[in-house]
Amino acid sequence: MVDNLTQLPELLAITTMILVLVIFLVLNRKNKQLMQQLTESQEQYKQLQDEQQKLQKQFVEFRAGSINMGQKVADITQLNQHFDDRLNELENTDADSRLYSRANKLVQLGAGINELMEECELPKAEAELMMSLQAKIAAGKGSMPPLRMEDEE
Repeated sequence: MVDNLTQLPELLAITTMILVLVIFLVLNRKNKQLMQQLTESQEQYKQLQDEQQKLQKQFVEFRAGSINMGQKVADITQLNQHFDDRLNELENTDADSRLYSRANKLVQLGAGINELMEECELPKAEAELMMSLQAKIAAGKGSMPPLRMEDEE
């Protein structure tokens, strides 16, 4: 039994060294796993940063396009307003135009050829032409824009 007691410190030292070695190996493996996770996370982070930069560039381009489009819409709106004003001005100065505008309105309201001839003092051929044009426009076959319907009386 005395022999066993003298071997106890050596046995304890060997056990401690084995335990330290096992702990070292486990920690080393865990460290490698954590380093691999860190590397993967860094790669993901770089990919996300690249994607963010691409999206930022796209956003800047989209914003610039939107600003340009807004300016073009404003220009077209202003031009359209100018044309509307000019058309109204021309309709107000041309007596024949007023008659045709009224005739167009009557046709849209369902007036017949005789009513057009009486109300607007149009010849039969012009009244028929107005009816024909309005029918084509209503059917969507006409390539002309609709006539103005404003009654200037």
